[in-house]
Amino acid sequence: MKKSIIILLVALVFIPKEQIAQNNDGVAAAAGALAIGGAIAAVEQIKETLEQEAVEQVLTAYPYLINFELKTGSLKGTKLKDLSSVGVITFEITDKDSGKKYVLFAFTSQGWANEYGIDFSRLLWKNFTAQEWNSLMQEYIKTASGVDLTIDEVAQSKIVNTGVKQGAKFILRFEKIGGDVYLTSDYSDEFKVVFNERSLGLYLKATRDLIQVRRKAIIKAHNHLNGD
Repeated sequence: MKKSIIILLVALVFIPKEQIAQNNDGVAAAAGALAIGGAIAAVEQIKETLEQEAVEQVLTAYPYLINFELKTGSLKGTKLKDLSSVGVITFEITDKDSGKKYVLFAFTSQGWANEYGIDFSRLLWKNFTAQEWNSLMQEYIKTASGVDLTIDEVAQSKIVNTGVKQGAKFILRFEKIGGDVYLTSDYSDEFKVVFNERSLGLYLKATRDLIQVRRKAIIKAHNHLNGD
């Protein structure tokens, strides 16, 4: 299935059923079933196409990766109507020759998914090494809690929804702050780190987008890069 067909499927789902039904209950039911089936098919096809886009990005931008494994579970359970709110799609990469691990982020810009389809050109890619990721997490933890861990401490820790643990013990907790409060840090030429209500936000300077990174994406990326 080509990208143009994805656009047709997405558009089909966003067509109001009343426009199709024309007061005919039987047609409305058929249209609803078709929309549901189209939505499922569209999301699955989008997942496949995104994975292909990620592979092409690796082949183009990261020539040091020759033989590699690339996996993603980012869109698992995501409904078609919720795609537009997805801020980042993550891919776990393992270099089959060296054993090194990476996490490839595809940051989305506003309007990447709408009733007209999916605009894959609105993706900004960033491939994190373990060192780069742990440095970012070090800044995230410091911004959120004021605690300045070493890179080694970050690498040996486990990030969970409410804080950071070493073994079964919390070494710090992310205190809940007001929904209108934002704690920020000018991290690099690429990002500002933004902490709000226990969430990691990354402000992308290149696109001026504030992206919220889902906690499960942070946890999965951290485990992939720092696990065995």
